[in-house]
Amino acid sequence: MNLRLTILPVIAAALCFLGNAGASERWETLKAINLVENPTNQTHVGLRGELGPYQFRVSTWRMHTQKPFNMAIDRATADEVAVSHYEWLKRELRESGVEPSTFNIAMAWNCGLAAVVSGRIPTESYHYAERVATLAEAIERQVRTEAVAAAKPAPVPVQSEFAVQFASADTGAPHYVLVTDSSAPRLMLAGEPARFVLAPGALAFTVASLN
Repeated sequence: MNLRLTILPVIAAALCFLGNAGASERWETLKAINLVENPTNQTHVGLRGELGPYQFRVSTWRMHTQKPFNMAIDRATADEVAVSHYEWLKRELRESGVEPSTFNIAMAWNCGLAAVVSGRIPTESYHYAERVATLAEAIERQVRTEAVAAAKPAPVPVQSEFAVQFASADTGAPHYVLVTDSSAPRLMLAGEPARFVLAPGALAFTVASLN
């Protein structure tokens, strides 16, 4: 299945983790697991009884909450259980002498803690962990790129200060147009080349007639 990486529009929810490296890594890992497990947010029960955005099974769900299993489709509740399960896996891997990396946590999420600790890991779980780790890295890069872009100050437009006074007693006087762009402002007859150019900082001038 080809997965298209989609970051939640409310990027502030992700940025709040950037001040804490551990929480940031957890968010990226869980988001990646969600994208691999259930990218389209299906709400029906899977063939093996899995349910929700993280495809929990009943046994895993009941390790961390007393809430009914059908609440696994509720995103807020599922997120709470996902965080608890992530932290449990991380703690157990560390105590077993296994690095609690995104890759290893993803493998344990897929095939169970005992398989990872013993080193008896199915090939499909290894590939699963590769996909999760790759997505987590992409999420981390995108979040940081957007955070840097958001922190850049907005460019201050450069404006020329000037004033123009039009004066003519002749009601049939030509129509003058003041044009401004990236160059100096220009005063021109409508449809004709520029006749005057105002240097930045010029305060005023008077046009009586160009005839």
